Order: sequence, then C-alpha cells, then structure tokens
Amino acid sequence: MAPVKEDTSLRGQLRAATMAAHELLDHAMQAASGWRTREDYARFLALQHAARAPLEAWLAANAPADLRPPPQTPLLARDLRALGADLPPAAPAPEAMPRAEHGLIGAAWVLAGSALGNKAIAKQVARIGGGTWPVAFLGDGAMMTFWQGLRARIERPATPAEAEAATRAAEAVFAHFLAVAEAGQAPEREAESLGA
Repeated sequence: MAPVKEDTSLRGQLRAATMAAHELLDHAMQAASGWRTREDYARFLALQHAARAPLEAWLAANAPADLRPPPQTPLLARDLRALGADLPPAAPAPEAMPRAEHGLIGAAWVLAGSALGNKAIAKQVARIGGGTWPVAFLGDGAMMTFWQGLRARIERPATPAEAEAATRAAEAVFAHFLAVAEAGQAPEREAESLGA
C-alpha cells in the first residue's frame, strides 16, 4: 500500500490544524440554537449576526478587498426582520487579530468556508420551516463566489510560517464564534438549573 501523501496546501494544513475547533463550534452552535422551531432559527441567526458584525468591521478596516468576504450581517438582519426578531448587539471584537496576509487569509477562510456548511443548514431549515423561513443568509451566492476565488490562494503549498499565521487567525475566529455560541446557551442553562 502506498503511503498517504501529506497535504501541504494551506487549505489542507488549515483543515488539519482546526478540525477540533471546527467540530466544537458546530456542536456549540447546534446546542445554542437547534433549528427545531422558528425561535431556535431566529436565535441561530442572531448568534451569527452578533459574531460576524465585529469581524466584518475589523476586516473592512484591515484587509484588502480581495481578502474581505462579502458582508453577511445585512442578510442576517433581513432574515431576522422577516422573522420579527430584533437585531442583537454585536459581540466584542476578538483580540490580537493578525494583519499579515496569511493571517487575513486564515480569517477569511473561516468566514467563507462557513458558506459550505450553510448549504446543509439551509436544507434542514427548509424542511423544518416548511419552506417559509427566510434564508437570505444561508443561501447567499456572493459568499460562495468569494469562496471559489479564495480557493485558488489556499490550495497552493504553504510554508510552515505561512500556515502558522493562517492557523492562528483561523483559531481566533473559531474561538470568537464559540464564545458567542456559548454565551447564547447561557439563558437556557440557567433555566435548566432552575428546573424550568
């Protein structure tokens, strides 16, 4: 049997380095929202908005246009309004975000890569909501277009230093989303501890 060739592309190195963080975030976001009811779905969108708002602002101020994913907060706001839900306050911005190119690529990779997961979530939402829940955010084509452009950069081989810079940024973005998701679970945990 031939040995498995190590993936030296930046994408492969990012995926390997952040796999555990990605899985942890997926579980936390599912626990915080669940998508079982209209209120669950609104909570999921609110958590996404709260987490993305400071990241989008930071990228707008620090990243060149080709490393700025299309803003998702206007789409999230549209979906929340359609559900009759209020916009949440933005979460605090993550600290120590890198400004070097590969750090920016790592941050963009997390935000853009989430569009792939959104496709699967959109199918669940369509089924559970009977096709009546708004999906401007989940169905955004602009983010998929951005993702395709980013792929050309991340599928090239990366040096250890480039991969490390991108990984640190990606981990910071995952940690930021995780903190927002866990904060979103707090009211439910309190209710459970009170026997509600």
